[in-house]
Amino acid sequence: MGCIEKISLNLSDKLGTKLNKTSEEKAVLNYGLFVMLHTGIGVVITFLVGLITGMVLEMMIISVTTAWLKRYTGGVHASTPERCAIIGVLLSFILSIASKNLKNTLNIEELTLLTIITLSFSYYIVYKNCPVPSKNKPMKKESTRKKLKRKAFKLINMYLLIILLLSIMYLIFSIQSVKIIWISVLLGIGLQMIVVTNIGSKFICMLDTIFYNIEKLLNI
Repeated sequence: MGCIEKISLNLSDKLGTKLNKTSEEKAVLNYGLFVMLHTGIGVVITFLVGLITGMVLEMMIISVTTAWLKRYTGGVHASTPERCAIIGVLLSFILSIASKNLKNTLNIEELTLLTIITLSFSYYIVYKNCPVPSKNKPMKKESTRKKLKRKAFKLINMYLLIILLLSIMYLIFSIQSVKIIWISVLLGIGLQMIVVTNIGSKFICMLDTIFYNIEKLLNI
């Protein structure tokens, strides 16, 4: 059990006992506290790394875009919440560097082509693969799967609308920060779509194993 899980379990048990909750109600409370803690810690770490590296905007947009989409598309998780957070920050950092570089190298025609390819790939992957079950979210009910798939499509449609608005703003005002946001949203979508493929899942598992071995080496 990871540190975040231990903290949420301890808090939910104490709070549930104080409020005279049943074991089932404590379990629900534990899940809610775990999600809040895990999300909060991930946001704080991402913000701090972004602040240190001068890429707050890029890292936050990529992280939020990916996390929001993952709610409906599913996908593999690292074996502990801590490793999951570290891997998320690492991938956001790498893609933020890519976002900065692409801002300087891509012209509007190339960025438009990248947008079409990324969104087309996303619609295909959601239709073909999603939602992808995990150990924590088996999603055995077909009704649940269909509901999540519909929500994933709606979210991609919303991202499409956001990108269209960003592209219009950039064409009119030529603001570089708008271009960075546009590229970062695309990279966030692309990252999550790759993660739900077999290759992406194996890559995450490989990173999980690497961090596990590092923890063993450092006796953490």
